[in-house]
Order: sequence, then structure tokens, then C-alpha cells
Amino acid sequence: MHRILIANRGEIATRIIRATHELGKTAVAIYAKADEFSMHRFKADEAYQVGEDSDPIGAYLNIDDIIRIAKENNIDAIHPGYGFLSENAVFARAVEAAGIKFIGPRPELLEMFGDKLQAKNAAIKAGVPTIPGTEKPVKDVDDALNFAGQFGYPIFVKSAAGGGGKGMRIVHHQQEMREAFKMAQSEASSSFGDDEIYLERYLVDPIHIEVQVVADEHGEMVHLYERNSSIQRRHQKIIEFAPAVGISATVRDQIRKAALKLLKSVNYSNAATIEFLVEGNQFYFMEVNPRIQVEHTVTEEVTGIDIVQTQIKVAEGQRLHEEIGVPQQAQIEAVGVAIQARITTEDPMNNFIPDVGRIQTYRSPGGTGVRLDAGNAFAGAIVTPHYDSLLTKAIVHAPTFDEALVKMDRVLNEFVIAGVKTNIPFLKKLIHHPIFRSELAPTTFVDETPELFDLKAETPVVTQLLSYIANTTINGYPGLEKQNPVVLTRPVRPHFEVQVPHENAKQILDSKGPDAMINWLLKQKQVLLTDTTMRDAHQSLFATRMRTKDMVEIADQVQKGLPNLFSAEVWGGATFDVAYRFLGEDPWVRLQQLRAKMPNTMLQMLLRGSNAVGYQNYPDNAIDEFIRLAAKNGIDVFRIFDSLNWVPQLEESIQRVRDNGKVAEAAMAYTGDILDTNRTKYNLKYYVDLAQELQAAGAHIIGIKDMSGILKPQAAYALISELKNHLDVPIHLHTHDTTGNGIFLYSEAIRAGVDVVDVATSALAGTTSQPSMQSLYYALSNNQRQPDLDIQKAEKLDEYWAGIRPYYEGFGTQLNGPQTEIYRIEMPGGQYTNLRQQANAVHLGKRWDEIKEMYATVNQMFGDIPKVTPSSKVVGDMALFMVQNDLTPEMVMNDKGQLSFPESVVNFFRGDLGQPAGGFPKQLQKVILKGQTPLIVRPGALADPVDFDQVRKQATKVLGHQASDEEVMSFIMYPDVMTEYIQRQNEYGPVPLLDTPIFFQGMHIGQRIDLQLGRGKSVIIVLREISEADEAGQRSLFFDINGQSEEVIVYDVNAQVTKVKKIKADPTKAEQIGATMAGSVIEVQVEAGQKVQQGDNLIVTEAMKMETALRAPFDATIKKIYAIPEMQIETGDLLIELEKRSEDGIFEAG
Repeated sequence: MHRILIANRGEIATRIIRATHELGKTAVAIYAKADEFSMHRFKADEAYQVGEDSDPIGAYLNIDDIIRIAKENNIDAIHPGYGFLSENAVFARAVEAAGIKFIGPRPELLEMFGDKLQAKNAAIKAGVPTIPGTEKPVKDVDDALNFAGQFGYPIFVKSAAGGGGKGMRIVHHQQEMREAFKMAQSEASSSFGDDEIYLERYLVDPIHIEVQVVADEHGEMVHLYERNSSIQRRHQKIIEFAPAVGISATVRDQIRKAALKLLKSVNYSNAATIEFLVEGNQFYFMEVNPRIQVEHTVTEEVTGIDIVQTQIKVAEGQRLHEEIGVPQQAQIEAVGVAIQARITTEDPMNNFIPDVGRIQTYRSPGGTGVRLDAGNAFAGAIVTPHYDSLLTKAIVHAPTFDEALVKMDRVLNEFVIAGVKTNIPFLKKLIHHPIFRSELAPTTFVDETPELFDLKAETPVVTQLLSYIANTTINGYPGLEKQNPVVLTRPVRPHFEVQVPHENAKQILDSKGPDAMINWLLKQKQVLLTDTTMRDAHQSLFATRMRTKDMVEIADQVQKGLPNLFSAEVWGGATFDVAYRFLGEDPWVRLQQLRAKMPNTMLQMLLRGSNAVGYQNYPDNAIDEFIRLAAKNGIDVFRIFDSLNWVPQLEESIQRVRDNGKVAEAAMAYTGDILDTNRTKYNLKYYVDLAQELQAAGAHIIGIKDMSGILKPQAAYALISELKNHLDVPIHLHTHDTTGNGIFLYSEAIRAGVDVVDVATSALAGTTSQPSMQSLYYALSNNQRQPDLDIQKAEKLDEYWAGIRPYYEGFGTQLNGPQTEIYRIEMPGGQYTNLRQQANAVHLGKRWDEIKEMYATVNQMFGDIPKVTPSSKVVGDMALFMVQNDLTPEMVMNDKGQLSFPESVVNFFRGDLGQPAGGFPKQLQKVILKGQTPLIVRPGALADPVDFDQVRKQATKVLGHQASDEEVMSFIMYPDVMTEYIQRQNEYGPVPLLDTPIFFQGMHIGQRIDLQLGRGKSVIIVLREISEADEAGQRSLFFDINGQSEEVIVYDVNAQVTKVKKIKADPTKAEQIGATMAGSVIEVQVEAGQKVQQGDNLIVTEAMKMETALRAPFDATIKKIYAIPEMQIETGDLLIELEKRSEDGIFEAG
């Protein structure tokens, strides 16, 4: 017998091929057309297609074609494996009739054991205990009901012909019987071509034990001990182990003897498994599997006997002991414990639905006592929906059950599989469950233990990060023009020696409290500096996009090099929103890391009095909790402001900061021009009165927040001189250098006695940022108020920041010099960058000059208000809206309800941001609110307190773990942004680990990066190749990960696809509601046929961060809806059609 055909596929075919080769024989495979890339085909010496191209399953059941292939290729024997035709007596007879040896038992034994009733009768005849059940097939459900009435429920309804969980149902009550019987018959018929059903008493919590037997054709037979196969889900085995430790030795011995007794009674030959159910010390015969089993591996491991080779040798007529070499029964030992886990391509988080697709990454475990029996488990393999979901079998062998579990845990953790879902997370959880580890888990354990299915997605961190890198490489980073990645060098990080500690603001604050620190500050002759490099400088220059990684890397050296800073502004403002929304970072982690690196420097944040770091008003208890958490995590100085300078919005925050022992700096937003006698709204008296009011409210420091950079040097001298005459607290000045007058401004402010000024390092200074720290130092040469600054160290630090800046140039405003128009336009420096980004996003980049002019116009329309987030955003949103829709102030004032104003504008005029000095322009307020009643009190006082416990529950559900106080607060401020952040984090992993050029650009072919995953743990990534887009727009990127290949598939958003042209709204027809801006649809709030009244919300759209609610311009019925959530829209796209209703409800002709 030299040529053996394997009538099977996948894992078991490969297993038999290996055994065949080890015996020096020729292995011949068959494969279906759908299986043409299956690994077993290529491992065989020869392989031939079987069956019709269109029948992937039927091909392996095609007896005639298999026999044809065998005859044509001079096959000596056929091994059927398991499943398919392995228990089919017709096939076995056809093989024998063709003069070919069937590697298995005689056909009549296949018939006997393939019929569960015949098998049971054989067991009864041999004196083996059986479960009470029917003696012949049950023809109809009435017979089944009668049986249940005699023996009681539950009842097992089983196919007479099959196995593997098919055609099986457990019936607990009479009401379930009819449906269960019908479904079992249907499954049995479709799976095995035989709908005969039999019944037996169902044992509630049995243990499934099976005995492995091998026998030759000369009457010699031995058992190879038993296996425990109780770990099943819906009758499908998941984990098996041998021997069945946990069951008493006496019972196991009795079971083994019963198995031999049964098979000897029928003169069995070849391999078989006899299955029993054990309840206490009682055991009952269940069935015989007259073939090799999936779990034969664990028996081979503990006995050292190759069962597949034994099968082949038995078929050759060899004697079990004398020729094959299987020891006598007494000499066969089961050494140690072996465990097998079936790795399947099933999604345990989605009811174990089989997953299909391309395996993009496959890295397998190894080591002592580890065996893997795989089928098509390799990178690039296609998992099809046609076949069993088994990917590989992981088998471990160790001296004890517990030691084997430790090994199995390691093995499961070493697997890296991407591209298809697997059940590995489930297996990991299962092997740690105490019931499983007790060695006595019943067959019901998995199905009745719901906590096993409470799983979190487990994608390896490297795989997640590769997905991000691949997507960014192909599709770019949002907001940046797509370009080929450029290799940017890593900047040189200076290293300064630790200096002897000396008295500074932070040490006094920590040791003596804020009042003592303020007294110390007032006594300082030299002006002190706040370094904004890590917050407002980059917010102003490139839309807050600086990443934590680039700050943390230099933070400790900033503290060593600049020990005499008053503070470092590192947090607040737009940090929260941008970190979560665009950088994939947790801002709380940023604060914690900077605090750890800079323990001796006061850290400062920008806090909106009633908004904290959000864009809406929050209840007082939310503001209080935010301040507590910010203080706890490291903030020392809270610069508190209100965008309208409305003191009631600041009082609560000032008091809470004081309660937490931190420094409350109340900032006045500077607007207007105190030197212009024609602008009397914001004169010198206004600011002095405001400052005195803030000091009375408890402010430790009065801040002047010149966010637009419009405070002129002479005005600064006049303002600060006057404030110094009326205040008992220090003054802290903040400006932007957009006009180029920043150093002169500071010189005059310092001459007037200002205590602290905001500066940025030179590389990130100037234009829309703050004035240069280094330039100010030199400008004050020979001045007794020159700051205490080690200029050489400051310049060394600046070299680092100069190396960082190119990473972010794509977000910059590209200003080439001073913009003196700011004195007229009054746009804040930070907004200058952000608004231009918004303009580009809604295709208005070429109309930027118009937008700037409109910004100034809108400011006057709104009554000349201070412009700082969020009030500046209101002005910016309205300016964009008016330019986009070619509106003039007169057209806005004459609106009859047809314009859908930006939501931020509506909120502003409703009073959601507070009350501006001098009140709202009444007529414009009436036009914009369209009948809504405005607020006249502080919004936060009207808001219901936040229910922190309720938010914690919601946050915990989204996070997948118990939400921390900080995470709860983030959900309160930004619920939608946080949810999206968590989703992206789950998809892309810890993207803050990536270097900034990789984060923004991705990689280029041939590039290598060394990715630090943690202390002493790194990964080497090389991008080898990028494919062209396929017809579905997908591209493959091939990486080497530590030298091993990994494929990532990405959808190319720029791939050629057919684009459906969208209908445009007719501007002459009021019934057609069109998009007011390019962006996306957030929410559709109506349905077709719904009646709406004038002013009702219809659709919410969004462009960048600006949401707009489109409202009904009149009473109407929704005729047709074109918009769907998340749909991308252009200006004028038709979103909804209305039918106008007259006052008496009759439709008017459109």
C-alpha cells in the first residue's frame, strides 16, 4: 500500500498527509474548486480537483468522482478523515468495490454506529449502560410526546444519522416539542440526507467522557485512555483534555472496560471513539464515532502513539503489537495532561457568527509541549463561508492539568491573527473560569455561564496601530493636504544638569498657599514670565494640534532650563476638544504626564467661567467637579474668563478654585480701544470697574486677556497704570503678536508695572502666537525689570521647538509678517488659524479676505462684543454663514424666517453665553430667535445639576470598564466626541505612541520605524509595498513587523468610484430646503408625512465644529426627505421637500 488518497480537506487532510509522508508513502489530495488555495492541496504529493465548480460542499461528498480520481491515479487506499464521508457506509463499499482499501472499519460497522439506535442496541446487547431512549426512529411528534410523558423532561431530540451538533434539540417543556422536532428533522435532512429522529432522556449536567480505542484486523484491541470533551457550546466541542482528570480513577477504569467490551462484541477494527455521559459515579453510553476524531491529538500527546499512522498500518493488515509496535494494554501509560483548544474564525462578540475574509496577519506560538495542527492558517489565506470555521488546533502537554493551563494561556496570548475574527478572547476567558479549572465542568457549563460571553475586543496593539498608519498613508490626515510622506528628522533634545532648588512661585504655593505666593509675586522687581509654548502658542499657530508626545519629551528640560518661570500654560482652552477629536489623546493623561515631568513649575490652564473647557453652559456642580479634578491632576493657576466679561459667570469658578487651594486669575477680555475717544463702550473706567468687581469676587490675580492682539502699547501703559492705582493684586497680561507690536506692548506694560506677561519660545512665537520669550529678554537689556532667564538654556530649548515646528506646518496660517488689519477686524489669534481651517473645509478658502471683513461687520451687528471663545466662534460662524450665502446685514435684518442661522448664533442671542455689556441688539435678536424667549439670568443657575452616577453608568458602558472621575467629566463636557474617541481608540489603539510625522503623514515604501510600546519593549516596522486599488477601492499595504510579514487592507477614499449627482434645491422655491453649508448631515429629526410648524427643527447639519439646525420656514407637511445621517453635502444640496399648509390646513399649490 503505497499511494493513499485523502478524501477530506483542511486541517485533518494535512494531518493525514504528514502521517503518510512519515511512513514513506505517497499522499494524494482532492480539492474543491472553492478550495483551490487550501494548504492541504499543496502539502500533498499530488492533488486533483473533485466535483462541480459550483458545489464547494458537495464536491467532498461526490462518491463517484472521488472513486474516479482514485482509479485514474492508481490509489491503493483512501483515508476519509472526519466529517464528510468518513462514516458513510455507501462510500466505504464503493471504495472496496473499486478494489481500494478503505482506512476505517468495515462498512457494516459504519452502518451500525451511524445509526444511533443500532449503536444503542449493540451497547445494550454488550451489557454497557445506556440512557433511556427510543428503540427505533420516531416518525411523528405525537410519538415523541408520548415518550416524554413516560420518561419525563428534558428530552434530547437527535438525528439518527449525524453528529457535530447538527439535528439536535433539547426540549424542556411539552410546548417546545413540536417546533424542536420539526427543526431537528429539517437539520438532519439537510446535513445528512436522513431525517430519522430518535429520543432519549436528557441528563441535565453530565460530563462528556470518550475513550479512544485502536484495534487491528486480527482481534487485538487496546484503549488509549479517555478524554474529557465536556466543554461544548451548543453541542460543539471547544476544548478537550486527556486523560479525564477530575473523574475518579475507578469510574474511568469502568468506562474504559465498557468501551473495549462494546467494540470487542462487534469485532471492531481500526480507530474508534466511544462516548459516554457521566453523572456522579454513573455513566451511560452515548455513541460510537467509527473514525478519527478532531481531538485525537491530546491522546497522542499523553500516550505517544500516532493514531493516524496506526490506522494506516492496521489497514495494511499489520498486527497491533507485533508489527505496529503498540504496547500491550498494561504497558500503555497516559503521561501528564494534554489540552486542545479549537481556534475558530467565529466572532464571540457577535453570537459566534463565522467570520470570513483574508487573513492579513498570522503569527503562531511554539515552544516546549506545544503542538499546532492547522489547515489554512497563514497570512494571505482566504477564509470562505463554505467550510467549517476551524482555523487551527492548539495542543499543549504538561505534567499536570494546572501546568497545561498555564501553557495554554501563553499559547493563546502568543497568537496574532488579523483580518478575521477568532474565538481566542473567549478561549482565554474560558480557561480562567474556576468551574473549568475544577476539571469537572459539565456539558452545560458554557451555555449556562453568561459571563463567559462578556468580552472585550482583543486586537493586538501593533495591529491596531498598523491600521492607523496604513489608513493615514493612503488617505491622509483630516485637515491636511494629502502629500507623499516626508522624512522629518527628530529634533535634538537638550540635557541640563539638575540645579540646586531655589524659591519660586510653585514652591511657595505648595508650602504656604496662594495668598503667600501672591504677596511674594507683588514684591518681585523683575517681570515674571508665563510660557505658553505648550498651549496657546500652538493653539494660535496651528489649531492646537501639538501632540502630548512632543511636549512630554522636553518637559523635564523646560523645568530645568527655565526654573524661574511664573508658570507654564499647558492645558485648557481648545485642548480638550482637539485632543479627543483630532489627536486621539486623553487630555487628562497629558496633564498627568506634564505634572510628573514638571513638579517644580506652576502649571496653568485657561478655564471658561461657565463652560470649563466646553462650548456650552454647564450646571454649577459640573464646573465645581471639573475644577476639583483639574486641581487634583496638577493645575495650579486657573485663568478664568467669560467671553462677554459678565462677572456672574465667573464668581462660582473663582470661589471653587480658592476652595481647592489654587490660584484664581480672573481675566478681562480686552476689546475696543481705550485710546479712541469715539468708542466709549469699553473705556478705561469700564476695565477698572470690572477689575475691582473681579477682585471683590475673590480673584488672586487680574488677567488682561488681549486675545486679538489689539491692545496698543500706549493703551497698555495707560490701562495697567490705572489698574495699579486701584487694585491690591498682581496683573498678568496676555496678548497675541499678530500686529507685530508685541514686544513694544510688553515694554510699555512692564514700564507701567505689570507683574507677569505671557511669552512663547521664539520658534513658536510671533504672528498669531505670543511675543518671543528670548526677544523680550534682549529688549529689556539694562532694564532692572529684565526677567530672570538663562538665555543660553532658553535658546537651547528653542532649538528643540524649532525642530518640532515643521511637523505641524500643514495646520498653520502661513502668515509672512504682521497683520495690522487685526486692529480693525479684532479677530483673536487662535481663531485666525481655526477659522481659516473652517473656511477651507467648507470650500471658502479663496474668500478668506471677505470672511475677515465680514467678521468685523458681524461684530458691529452684534453690538461690538468681546471676542474670545466661545463668543468669537459665534462671530466667526455668522461671518462664514453670511459669506457662504452672499448675505448683507440688511438682508439678515429683513429676513422673514427663511434663513436657518448657525446654532451657535441662535444660542448666543438666546442668552446661553450670558449677557453682553449694554445688552443685545433688540431687532437682530428678534430676527434670529424667531419668536423664542431669551434668557436674562445666568444659564448655569437654571440648569439641573448633573447626575454623576447616571453619567458614570453611561460612560462605563461605552468605555467597557468602570469610568474614572476624569472620564465621567469628559463625557459630561463632550459626550459625542468622547464616544467617537473611544470608538477610534478601539479601532486604532494607542496612537499617542506614534511619532508625530508618522501620525500625520503615515509611512513611505521602504521606511523603517522603531515603535516604543513601553519600557524595554519596541517593535520594528518596515513598509514594504502598497498595492493598487482593486475594483472595490481597497488597497493592501505589506509591512514587516520584527521581520514577519503583515498585510493591512485599507479603503482608498480617492479610488475611482461612480458618484451619484445630488439634486440641488431651487432657491426660488421656499418648499425646498437646501444645505446652507458644505459639510455633513448630523441628524434628520422628521419623517415623511409628518406635520411641522414654523420654527420646528427639520435637520441638523455640521461643517467642522459648527452645527446648524434647518428649521421649517412655515407650517407644512414633510413631502420627501433626501438627507440621511452622515451624508456628505455641498452647499445647496436638496435635503428636504415640504408641502405648505394654509391656516385652515388646506395644502397650497407650490
